[in-house]
Amino acid sequence: MSLRTKAAALTVAAALAGGIGLTAVPAAASTSQGFVSGTGAVQDDWTDEGTLSQTSYSKSNATAMLQQILWAEGVKESNGTAFDYADIDGKYGPNTTYAVKQLQKLFNRYGAGLTVDGKAGKKTLGFASKNFLVDEGSGKVAYIGEQHVLNFKRVSGKYQLKVNNTRGWKVASYTTLNVV
Repeated sequence: MSLRTKAAALTVAAALAGGIGLTAVPAAASTSQGFVSGTGAVQDDWTDEGTLSQTSYSKSNATAMLQQILWAEGVKESNGTAFDYADIDGKYGPNTTYAVKQLQKLFNRYGAGLTVDGKAGKKTLGFASKNFLVDEGSGKVAYIGEQHVLNFKRVSGKYQLKVNNTRGWKVASYTTLNVV
């Protein structure tokens, strides 16, 4: 059974038990806020985020967050090996572009209908957010990838990530790179 299949079963069980809030409030975010954000149900949090690419927000915590998704999904990087945790540097270069293309191909196998262009925009990020599970009490958001599970926080609508466990939680900013 894949991680996603297990996660889907856990989601249903938790929802039935009242452990996960499945509200219908739409996400509300924009790059003008300066950070990756969300409200209501986490499964649509990233459908309105800014595009991450080599030319936009290319050195940022938001890019590091995307790179964590690449690692969690186990997509290939440009040298043919899996995108490693060590590749998470918050810099959107050719290796990240290649890996995002692999992510888009993976998501298309699940019916995403994405353009395979190596840019992580609203559709790519929005499809990724479908893999979230949330613990409303703690604000922790788990991303269930094909290979790994990630933990984020959503505090007062701001997504936070941790790349190096000794440096604490950092806001997923579009303009700041301080997680590596």
